Formats: sequence, structure tokens, C-alpha cells
Amino acid sequence: MNKRRMKVTPVLALLVGGCSHFHTTTQIQEAQMDDTRWAPRSHWRNMADNALLSERSVSDIHFVPETSEISGTGATRLERLAKLLDAYGGTLHYDTVLTDEALIQQRLVHVREYLALAGCNMDRVKVERGLSGGDTIPGDRAIKNYERGTTPPTSQGGGTQGSGAATGLTGTGSMTGQGGSR
Repeated sequence: MNKRRMKVTPVLALLVGGCSHFHTTTQIQEAQMDDTRWAPRSHWRNMADNALLSERSVSDIHFVPETSEISGTGATRLERLAKLLDAYGGTLHYDTVLTDEALIQQRLVHVREYLALAGCNMDRVKVERGLSGGDTIPGDRAIKNYERGTTPPTSQGGGTQGSGAATGLTGTGSMTGQGGSR
């Protein structure tokens, strides 16, 4: 009986003691996302920063639904925006479809508080309700394009789907204009 215990005890010790060396899925993913691996890709971060500076907005997705609490997505966005707004200043817009004015005001207060706690100099930053910023085409031109069903040739991506007259595509042929299917 003693020999049997002696064989089982080391196995149990290895199982219990060895568990501390295993990593959770989250720990493995965090190790894979280490910033040192992103060093060659720093241009992606710069592009994202430029887009954030151009847009300077938060929306309903950045809050826990039906509350003024900032969601994880919102915290990530505001953390980065805090650094950018601290450096450049400007107005951060809250773009919402909500009609509950009390909730909207609470969310604006929480955004201001978050930015301040993240180290943003709030003397240079305004937070207000409004449409997101960014380079877009004027509203009257967008309406005309929508009514025509075309995408303007000078738009920078996105836009409405339409006949493609502005780009020369009719939808009946391939991208090379030789007909047939793709």
C-alpha cells in the first residue's frame, strides 16, 4: 500500500504544481498582441489616430445601452482620444439618435470626466452633442447624388450605391468593361 501511495503522490504533485505554468487563453492572446510585435506596423496606429482626429466623436455604441456608463469600446476610444485631444485640442461630438435629453446630458458629463481623468487638458477641449466631424461632401451635394443614384467621383470611399454612372460602371459587365461575369 505504501508503494502505491508513493507512485500516486508524485503524479498528483506534478498535476497540482504544474498547473501554475499553464496560461489562460487571454494571457496567450495578450502575449501575442504585445506592442513589440506591432512596431513594424506603427503606421496603422498613425492612420487610426488621423481618423480619430478627423472624426472626433463618440456615439451610442460607446455606452452601455440605456445608461450613461461608458462601455469597454468607449473606454478604449476615449483613452486614445484623450491623448490626441490633449495634444491638439478641439471639439468632441456625441453623435446620437436618442431623444432622452437627461440621458444625453449624463453621457456628455461622463465623457468630460473620463477625458479629464485620462489626463486631457479640458481647457482646450469641448464636448458637445452633434454630428461627427471629418472630411465629407456638403449635404446639398450628397442629397443631389442620392437623388441621381450615383456616387460622386471625388468621394473618398463609402457613399451610396447607385447606377455607377459617375465611375463609368454600368453593372452589366466586369470591371474591365469587357462584359460577362466576374
